[in-house]
Amino acid sequence: MAQNKKLSELGEPNIRKILDAGRIETELDHERVLLADRHLMLQEEVQANLRPTRKAIGDLIVEFEARCWAHESLVTDAQMEEHEAAEIHAEREYVFIWNRRKLILEKLQALSLKQKDLAILLNHSKSYTSELLNGIRPFSTNDLKLIHLLFEIPLADLIITIPSQDTLSRLETAIAKISTANPKAKLLHETLANRPVANGFLTEGWDDDDLEEDTEPKEHADKLALSNK
Repeated sequence: MAQNKKLSELGEPNIRKILDAGRIETELDHERVLLADRHLMLQEEVQANLRPTRKAIGDLIVEFEARCWAHESLVTDAQMEEHEAAEIHAEREYVFIWNRRKLILEKLQALSLKQKDLAILLNHSKSYTSELLNGIRPFSTNDLKLIHLLFEIPLADLIITIPSQDTLSRLETAIAKISTANPKAKLLHETLANRPVANGFLTEGWDDDDLEEDTEPKEHADKLALSNK
């Protein structure tokens, strides 16, 4: 169980798993599903096979919001804080996934390949590959290694490494503990604080144009805080 938890700390969003469960359980998954819904709203115009998936996602959103947000008087400060943190985390994930998708599609186009060709290369069905590219299913590590080898896309642009705030807090505690015996371990704190993924956000009108990464103001970038906020 502990091993599975560790593996999931840096795992990719898995919208298909949420759909199969038939229920949204967390604010983070709610934000992930909301972004997936907005993305599929655009994609279903050219990929009609995605419409049933979007319909199922919409039903889950309605059920979750009726269950958790219908009564304002019952919404707690802790719930609002969780919602705000989840929104930031989900947006950073989505920026990464969207940019990765663009990189893969650009490589396919450069080689005059189509999505069905990628499906053959990865040994998946066309529909499964469509869900991978649209962020419904997570790529496996093997998929990403093959894409790296075939298209020479850096692994740093393929493998998502966005830790949750809980994970960052755990790491901060662990680094502090290790540093008592080894002062050099404090450098790990600086490495995490300066991780490049901390600057990814959705821009205004992201669903009309390509996404661009914003950068945080310099005064915030200079602070070595292990935070996603």
